[in-house]
Amino acid sequence: VFSHYFLLVCSAHAETFVLPADGSTLVGKPKIVIPTQENTLLDIARQLDVGHHEITWSNPDVDVWLPEKNAKVIIPTQYILPPKPWTGIIINISQRRMFYFPPPAKGETAKVMTFPLSIAREGWSTPLGNTKVIAKHKDPAWFVPKSIQKEHKESGEEDFPEYFPPGPDNPMGMLAIQLGFQSIFIHGTNRPWGVGMRTSHGCLHLYPEDAAAIFPMINKNIPVRVIDEPIVVGIHQGQLYMASYEPV
Repeated sequence: VFSHYFLLVCSAHAETFVLPADGSTLVGKPKIVIPTQENTLLDIARQLDVGHHEITWSNPDVDVWLPEKNAKVIIPTQYILPPKPWTGIIINISQRRMFYFPPPAKGETAKVMTFPLSIAREGWSTPLGNTKVIAKHKDPAWFVPKSIQKEHKESGEEDFPEYFPPGPDNPMGMLAIQLGFQSIFIHGTNRPWGVGMRTSHGCLHLYPEDAAAIFPMINKNIPVRVIDEPIVVGIHQGQLYMASYEPV
């Protein structure tokens, strides 16, 4: 079932769903919006918390920068949940999406929050497997690793900084969650229009507003599982669903 509405002005928000209690492994529903002429597909993606590839793959015939008048834009806000156990943070890099399963308070129903992510570009990678959150950093500074300095200099950026102080120009964004994998963070970004693409050197980039939403909820030692499943399968009301993503 699709819901139809005109897209006017709305703020981005993390998607939060009650976890199914009937054996289903799907949450959410797809939507259709009719954009105003001031909205690109990337504006719509950010406002409705989906990534670049999610919205462009769902609307291959819609111009990214100038959707035609009265275009019906599909918003793929129905998600197949990752394999259980549903605890902590689970990231599927091919799906370019993070799922957070907060521990429910006594008497509350279990929920899941989901966010689009940027992942590692070709030639770089994010480790797969199990780890945990080891630290959180507000207004992080970034000492650029030698390997990344070398890459930028080889591409002609001779003046690429070796150090980025805290602030709006820092590629680490304003909030960063450090994982147990060496030099891997989940963090905001100063280039939010790339969220959902392959843009990083191994870290996982969130929209700044999503980083702000999840940052206060995350504590040290929360388990983190990183998987790479380009084909995901789920069940909803007795029917089988499958989605495929560009393999990493």
